Amino acid sequence: MTATTYSVLLADDEPLARRRLASLLARHPAYSVIAECEDGAEAVERIAELRPDLAFLDIHMPELDGVAVAEALAEGDPATAPAVIFVTAYDAHAVRAFDLNAVDYVLKPVDVERFDRALARASARIDARRAGGAPAQEPDAALRAVLAELRPAAAYPSRFVVRDAKGLYFVKADEVERVDAEGNYVGLWVRGRRHLLRETMKGIEGKLDPARFVRVHRSSIVNVDRVRRLEPWAHGEYVITMEDGTKITSSRTHGTRLQELLR
Repeated sequence: MTATTYSVLLADDEPLARRRLASLLARHPAYSVIAECEDGAEAVERIAELRPDLAFLDIHMPELDGVAVAEALAEGDPATAPAVIFVTAYDAHAVRAFDLNAVDYVLKPVDVERFDRALARASARIDARRAGGAPAQEPDAALRAVLAELRPAAAYPSRFVVRDAKGLYFVKADEVERVDAEGNYVGLWVRGRRHLLRETMKGIEGKLDPARFVRVHRSSIVNVDRVRRLEPWAHGEYVITMEDGTKITSSRTHGTRLQELLR
């Protein structure tokens, strides 16, 4: 009988932290580290390329943090997405979110016993998926729940992971000119091209820096640096002309916030 093996990706911007995880994994011959990543953007690319069984994601990483990486994974095919174990320095808010949603995590400095317990749970989840059976919990639902709790406390992402027929690519947040709603998706407009992201308007609004982006309508968000002209319209509404010539009419409820940012 062939022994069960698991491929692992480590994502942490601290070399010593990656070394610690690798040394703990070395105690478990069934696990093989196939990639180490220094930031979240690299992690997304390598996960798409290598499809590891398990990914250790540091919560705080440059480019994309561990929360943004996990969000990108949650939008993909659950049959190919890796099991996730978060790695974090002590953070009461994060730990509470993990515990409430039964999502695996380890704290830095990583404790051996805690590490082994998280690894055992991840193994059970991977084995259940391979066998075609349902895990004891719904990992996708649990992951989405914990991400929803963690995102408000995380920094605004510098870029977004977008998926198309060819795979994954990145859209820089500071290059987004405006956002509009499209059913279960939002459209991120950059230099005349629309990039669809599976997200709600409320969700994307929470990920954009409010000092630069403002909701002007229930279905529109604009980058104030890309607004060319603001003209009063009826009943406290405004006609907004963007740099590319696009015209958007704001709703009355969002007019005050728009004026404040443009002063």
